[in-house]
Amino acid sequence: MLSRIEKTVLNVITVNVTDQSLRIMEFTPGEGHLTKGLLDAGYKNVETMDIYPENFKLKEVKCHKGNISEPLPFADALFDLVISVEGIEHLENQYGFAAEINRILKNNGYLIITTPNITNFASRIRFLLTGFYALAVRPSSEFEKNWGIEHIYPITFWQLRHILHTNGLFIRQITTDHIRRSALIGAPFYPLTYLFTRKKLQEEDEPRQKQTNMEILRQMHAPALYFGRTQIILAQKHPHSYIKRK
Repeated sequence: MLSRIEKTVLNVITVNVTDQSLRIMEFTPGEGHLTKGLLDAGYKNVETMDIYPENFKLKEVKCHKGNISEPLPFADALFDLVISVEGIEHLENQYGFAAEINRILKNNGYLIITTPNITNFASRIRFLLTGFYALAVRPSSEFEKNWGIEHIYPITFWQLRHILHTNGLFIRQITTDHIRRSALIGAPFYPLTYLFTRKKLQEEDEPRQKQTNMEILRQMHAPALYFGRTQIILAQKHPHSYIKRK
């Protein structure tokens, strides 16, 4: 059965990626519920990769063995669409993962990536009171490495945007799987957080980044991010000019 996140991801794909002949890679598919949803929707050219491919149940779809925290075992510009559901928060090198996705995607190819939304209003209150975000509510173990389960690096939207955009993966759509009722208590504070955040972001000196900050401000205050449980991002590969100084 599809999870709520997987249902939303499948809907984003069917609305935005209508060519069903495209080559698709889904990372960490688990037993293959989303993969099955893709097949049922008409997408036939689907592959997957998982560190435990023996858990994958669909015999008609190839499941490569691999670890997304390592260089991906695929040629350059191989896929039209890459899907990563609830994976990036488990990785040490999130920028490296995005760079690898850029490498294996064709030009104008799509990425759909999801990760817990730790900057919704309920999570902000939890951080204020405890120092920990929602869905990362206690320290990761220092005695046993189980990063397939633990959220070792939960990330805010603006951090995820930076990871994607500086690797040529530009955000086209933002949505969520669920509006958290606990986050709705922040509705009366919305004008205050918007104005205060706007004031701080306008302090940027670099003109291009200052303009970008206003877009980030609007995105962060969209209902999907201000109240939503999960960040679900559709991005597209385009050339970029980010200068990585040595």
